[in-house]
Amino acid sequence: MRRWAVTGPIGAGKSAVSALLAARGAAVLDGDALGHEILARPEVRDAIGASFGPGVVHDGRVDRAVLGPLVFADPAQLARLNAITHPPLADLMQERLDALAAAGDHALAVLEAAVYFLLPHPPRLDLVIAVDAPPALRAARLAATRGLDAAAAAARIAAQAPWDAFWSRADRIIVNDGTPADLARAVDDLWRRHGPGVPDPQGAPAS
Repeated sequence: MRRWAVTGPIGAGKSAVSALLAARGAAVLDGDALGHEILARPEVRDAIGASFGPGVVHDGRVDRAVLGPLVFADPAQLARLNAITHPPLADLMQERLDALAAAGDHALAVLEAAVYFLLPHPPRLDLVIAVDAPPALRAARLAATRGLDAAAAAARIAAQAPWDAFWSRADRIIVNDGTPADLARAVDDLWRRHGPGVPDPQGAPAS
């Protein structure tokens, strides 16, 4: 089973790329959903409560509506949260990829994860695809898909690490600044070059 990551900043179109790959039969692991699983773990919940105060935990759960504004407004706070959540998240991603491989039902697994390059020990993969788009377009997408106002969208975008630093670490880059048909053609090209059944020219995992 080949293992790919689809990463990139918020609003770039990672989910759209993952959906196009899923339509071709890939198994897709949602990094956000796995992150929610990590937040639900008692040891992670307790560590977040101890670090950020009891006000971020309600009814035994991390209140993401309270925690989000705290961390997205302050890079130091976000780094504190990442130090708690990223190590177990990386482990969980690797476990789920290994489980898919062991099941043998898919020729390709795709890990959709904005934080892939921020993980302390990223899962072992064959190809890392970075998806990007201009900030103004990403902000408009966030407003349309998540109901965020301009200020909230800008805060989410600004909170992420400078994406330019990651370009050299990705194996392939898709700039999603056109139409859905343009994006589909880019994914078609990716599949022709690297999809299951195509010899891997790299010969080794990307990470």
